[in-house]
Amino acid sequence: MRIDTLFVDKGGVLVDNRDDLAPQWRRLIGEFLSPRLGGTAAAWGDANVPAFHRQVERWQAAMRRGGPADIRGFFANDAPVWLRDMCDAMAIAPPPEADAVRLASETVSYIKAHLVVRVPRRGLDALRALRARGVVLHVASGDAHADLVDFLVHIGARELFDRVYGSDVVDTWKSGPDYYRAILDDSGVDPARAGVVDDSPKALSWAHDCGLRGFLVARRGSESFDDAVTRTVTEVASAL
Repeated sequence: MRIDTLFVDKGGVLVDNRDDLAPQWRRLIGEFLSPRLGGTAAAWGDANVPAFHRQVERWQAAMRRGGPADIRGFFANDAPVWLRDMCDAMAIAPPPEADAVRLASETVSYIKAHLVVRVPRRGLDALRALRARGVVLHVASGDAHADLVDFLVHIGARELFDRVYGSDVVDTWKSGPDYYRAILDDSGVDPARAGVVDDSPKALSWAHDCGLRGFLVARRGSESFDDAVTRTVTEVASAL
C-alpha cells in the first residue's frame, strides 16, 4: 500500500550521532556560566560531565518506571537539578530555585544557538522532494518537543514537518511500541499507509509491531552519513 505519511527520527537521521558534540556542549556551558556564577569556563565544562551522566541516569530510571509519566514536567523539573549538580561540583552556591530554572533554560538556549551541527543536506533535500509529492512528514523523537523545534529552526528545516512529536507531546517515552501507538492515535494516521525512518533497528521493530513500515538509516562501509540518509529516503520514495 502507498505510503503517504512519514515519521522521521532526529538522532541518526537529521543529525549525525557519530559527531561528538559533547566538547562543544562543555565549552559553551563554560562560556555562558563562568561570567554569571564565577569559576573558569574549563571547570564548568568538566563539572558538566558527571552532572550529565546523572541526568541520563534519571532519564533512564523514569523510562523504566513506565505508567503515567508527565514527561513535560520531568524535563522542566530536571533542568535545575542538572544546574545544581554542576554548581555542587564547582563548590559554588546554586542560585535560588526560580533563578536556577531560568538560568538552566538560558544556558541550554545559548548552547543550542551556538552549537555547530552537521546535518544531511542532500537528505533534507530528498525529504523536501517527498513533501512536494504530497507525503506528510512528522518528527518522531524521544527528545523534548521544544528542543526539537529549536533544532529544526536551527538547521532551517522546520517548514518540512507538520507535527513534531517529542515524548512529552504524547506523554509516552520512546522506549517501546506504546510510543508509536500514542503518536498514531494523536495524528489519526493509518499505520498501513505510513512509514518510519530511524537509525535504530529496535525502534523500527516497535514501529513494525504497530503496523508501520520501517526504513533503517545504516551506513554501508565508508558511506557518509548524508549518503546513508539520502539513500534511505530514496527507498521511501520508491514505495510511493
